Amino acid sequence: MTPALYVAHDDRLVIASRLPLGVVGGRGLSFRWGSVVEITPADRPGDPGPLTGVLYGLGFILGLAGVLLVVGGALGGGLLVLAGMATGGGPALHRYRQRPGVISAPRLSGDREQHHVLIDERDRKVFSDAIDVCQRASETWPALGALIDVPIAERQLAHALFDLAGALERRQELRELHAELTEHDGAFELAARTIRATAALAELDDEVSRRLATLDTVAVAGEELIRDQEIAALAREADETLARLTSTGPANETDAGSELAERTEAVLRAYRELT
Repeated sequence: MTPALYVAHDDRLVIASRLPLGVVGGRGLSFRWGSVVEITPADRPGDPGPLTGVLYGLGFILGLAGVLLVVGGALGGGLLVLAGMATGGGPALHRYRQRPGVISAPRLSGDREQHHVLIDERDRKVFSDAIDVCQRASETWPALGALIDVPIAERQLAHALFDLAGALERRQELRELHAELTEHDGAFELAARTIRATAALAELDDEVSRRLATLDTVAVAGEELIRDQEIAALAREADETLARLTSTGPANETDAGSELAERTEAVLRAYRELT
């Protein structure tokens, strides 16, 4: 099934798009859950270890020795040059291939309405938390069986995330405008616009909170339903176990322990009478 939403993120921005996103110029990582695909550049490779430094040094020495031999007319110099390039160039080529790429949104400018870009750290954090909540919700669906149409629910959840990103993007832009207006708080010409921006920002805050609460309700509802199912199953198991373990059985069933005790007492009585 074609994903309904692509989410690309790095340390600077988040892009939520209905159109495919990717990573170019290096390595990237992707993870799909439900109808959402998350994309991010790979982490930067760590510092080269001591072995890498040894290989670089050995490659330099072999290359230098090969050059000197070539200058001196020795036939084996070329082979040493090649060996030096292979020894030192191998680690360099590996690190080059391990470099992190950058997010690519090839249709961002042409289909701007299909993308929402979040730059503000606060909004990126809100959206990241919303993704975690949506993942919680989607993890409950397999256990709900026929109670939910999973493909439809996955796409609805993806659309809800896209709409949330849109509200966050609008709030982000409005917050910047509001900050610029309040810098000129005493300007009469801007007073009415500042009031409108303040009211609009409050409305967007309410919208974002409402959307987040709705997503949390979806996750909690699924988790509570699964909890109810687990409790009902445990109750049935407890009834079966209690019925099996607390049953008194037939009235005439012989108690082996009592019978043994009676026989032992009878033997003791007989022994005492004989002695």
